[in-house]
Amino acid sequence: MKRIGYILLIIFCLFVFVGCENKTPIDDDDNNIVADYELDKPFQFMNFEITIKSSVKILTIKKELSADNNKQVIQVPVSVRNTGNDNNHISMFYYKFYNYSGIQLSSKGSYYNDSLDYAKDLAPGEKYDKFFYIPYDGDGKYIIEFNNFSKKYKVILKVTK
Repeated sequence: MKRIGYILLIIFCLFVFVGCENKTPIDDDDNNIVADYELDKPFQFMNFEITIKSSVKILTIKKELSADNNKQVIQVPVSVRNTGNDNNHISMFYYKFYNYSGIQLSSKGSYYNDSLDYAKDLAPGEKYDKFFYIPYDGDGKYIIEFNNFSKKYKVILKVTK
């Protein structure tokens, strides 16, 4: 019975990691996306106060053995404060990234130690500053979509080199 559980876990992990390069458009027929939250202003999402900052940078991934070597990413500063009563963190499954065409992009946070993707739990009231690492796909708007599984919220970044 344990063997079946392990097999299902492996299949699930493969599905998650292989499915990361999802190229499905964002749910918006005419791509006239409206932001629910503004850059540089804190907003409440679940038990967190989040501030996504507009001071983005374009970086180049330097990992020689990676297929992403020399590809560019947008480094987006994000501050997170735990406003709940328990230790907690924002799971990477709570947010997605989309490019200016509405195509979903996979986070490149695994290449960086300061990524929000792998941040530790915050104690109640505790705060940290981390970064999103979004693949740079040309100048234009990028969408960070937060999903609490009952509603989706969007933040729009306008990126120019």
